[in-house]
Amino acid sequence: MSILYWIIRKDLRVFASDKKGALMVVVVPLVLGVMMGLIFNPGSGPSPIELVVASEDEGAPVKALLARLDAEPGLEVAPMSVAEARAAVAAGEVAVALAIPAGTSDKLSMAAVFGGGANKGEVALWYDPSEPTSADIVKGLLTKAMMETVFSEFGDPSRQRAMFDELRGSVDAAARPELAAFLDQGTKFANENAAGASGGAGGGLEPPLKVTSEAVVAAGPTAGFNSHAHTFAGMLMQFLLFSASSAAKTLLAERQSGTLDRLRTTAARPWQILLGAGIANAVVALVATVVVFGVGIAVFGVELRSGLLAFGLVATGQAALVGSLVLLLVGLADSDKQIDSIGTLAILFLCFVSGAWVPSFMLPEALLKLGPAIPTRWILDGMAGATWRGLGMGHAALSCGVLLAFSAVFATVGLRRFRWS
Repeated sequence: MSILYWIIRKDLRVFASDKKGALMVVVVPLVLGVMMGLIFNPGSGPSPIELVVASEDEGAPVKALLARLDAEPGLEVAPMSVAEARAAVAAGEVAVALAIPAGTSDKLSMAAVFGGGANKGEVALWYDPSEPTSADIVKGLLTKAMMETVFSEFGDPSRQRAMFDELRGSVDAAARPELAAFLDQGTKFANENAAGASGGAGGGLEPPLKVTSEAVVAAGPTAGFNSHAHTFAGMLMQFLLFSASSAAKTLLAERQSGTLDRLRTTAARPWQILLGAGIANAVVALVATVVVFGVGIAVFGVELRSGLLAFGLVATGQAALVGSLVLLLVGLADSDKQIDSIGTLAILFLCFVSGAWVPSFMLPEALLKLGPAIPTRWILDGMAGATWRGLGMGHAALSCGVLLAFSAVFATVGLRRFRWS
């Protein structure tokens, strides 16, 4: 064991000799984690879309519509003239503009919802061709606001009667007697509602069910999602995997320079030389994990809701996987170029499939089914369970056990396939 300790110590001193490089192992995932955390932070959310509104209608329905748009947290509404709005979009100064012509309030009615194209007005949505997604979002929010504006008045019996009267006036009773009879009954219904409202019974319409929203995690009702806990785990994992690729290239360089052959002339056994390099990189990964999440806890409010021991188990499993990946890459590749090709492709795939870049629900179903066979998925799930989800020791032990099993397979393959010359 003293020989193995000496080899591990040698590799750690080689790593520490490049102080800037050693520092980057901590700094890069921290910076990337902070940036991604700010993007996906549900508390602040993304920047609102600037929507310029050019309205030539001063009616109450349009004002109610604009008030609803202005209340949307995803929009920042600003008034502008029609000419100015179109010119601003054309110049790329504004992403989306909404033009509302005069007379729109008359068309913003319940009858227009049921009456077909003849009763519908029209508004224009101008957008920058480079911002089609913003235009789609605005269109969806505009549709929502229009429906809310129209149906908010459906509980008013007078508005009900006006709708049925308007629709009844456009129907030929001789040609469509059933529809005419239905609309006549609608008018009767509105009149009865009006009588009920005047008598105190109330004729307004309300949703049959009240909907309440609640975010649920295992840590308890007061716990919430911390975006930095997720992004620190993803960015750290990705950078540690690339560090393993770099360490594998260093090990190949030592083979080519004869350093490994000189070590073999000592009492060290071949497996000790390689395993020592893997363990040294696992130690670096463990230290980096402690430092990065230490900053997350101290500065960004990351909590270890399953306890320090659970977090330590997952961190140990991740470190073991990083160290074993070094051995796997040097066993499969014969040159730096091969490590770059094999390592980069494998690491990018593992990060993509695990959800380190995008939420897992955005992945194709076929890739989601690969979840249990992807070691990096166990890292992110384990880190989430140990931090913001609070899934407890059992989940952390399972994640760690699976990661250690993957590590054993990687290390065994790497040790068996490594060529000393």
